[in-house]
Amino acid sequence: MIKIGLFGYSGSGKTYIFKKLTGKETEIFDPFKPNVGIGIYKDEKLKKISEIIKPKKVVYPEFEIYDFKGFPEEQGFPSNYFKNFNDMDILLLIVKNFTNEANPSEEKESLIMELIYHDIERVENIIEERKKEGKGFEMWEKCLEFLKEEKFLKDMEIEKKHLIGAELLTLKEIIVFSNGDIKEIKTEKPFLNKIEDIYEKVIETLGMITFYTIKGDIAQGWIIPKNFTAKQAAGKIHKDIEKGFIKAATLSFNEFIEIGDWHKAKNMGVLKFLGPNSHIEDKDVVEFFFTK
Repeated sequence: MIKIGLFGYSGSGKTYIFKKLTGKETEIFDPFKPNVGIGIYKDEKLKKISEIIKPKKVVYPEFEIYDFKGFPEEQGFPSNYFKNFNDMDILLLIVKNFTNEANPSEEKESLIMELIYHDIERVENIIEERKKEGKGFEMWEKCLEFLKEEKFLKDMEIEKKHLIGAELLTLKEIIVFSNGDIKEIKTEKPFLNKIEDIYEKVIETLGMITFYTIKGDIAQGWIIPKNFTAKQAAGKIHKDIEKGFIKAATLSFNEFIEIGDWHKAKNMGVLKFLGPNSHIEDKDVVEFFFTK
């Protein structure tokens, strides 16, 4: 399940967004313990599929949402606060934009710099440790130089596998969320200002796609990395399907809506069949064939 971390200063409205996404009303006031809830992605395309086939059950993709308590901007965040973010797949930087006094562009830059400063400190400590141990540190010095140019390490041309385990936050994807629309925000980072668009933007920013299955009386949506093969996609449903994979039959969402019936599409000969190393397209309706 994709983990989304909500990151922002106190008063930015993070908890409001958390409640809107998860429906969870209880709050946690420990700044080092996140409030965790499940957000359900009510995919409009899956809704349309369900309206046509009328299944007994519709299973929408779910996300884990983490609400980390904010600190005042003038105070900043303690260094041990950021350990919470290590397990997050993506960070949603929430900036206040619902009052005339707010400065969302400045707040956004401040949050970004919080992450960069955290990584500068981490890399400086790594360099110092490697020097003491007599190990090479040239790569880390290049990382430090890159960070001091106020750039995220995810954008650096380097084998990222060498940085795994270093607990560096600028390797993560981020999305800037404007909580309100009073003032314009200029940003090169992925950006949005509508709560209902969050899941789609997260999927897009993480380089993932959605596909759908119709099995018995259940219609379900699945999220996978776009570079997954058809066989790997089958494993998202069940490892036994991946293990016994034979082929996958696919139909685009638009074709499915136009034809209105999977079996009719099959009889029409319009299904596309994929081998184990082929790739499913975004929003495809898929049926997997496998040996048991």
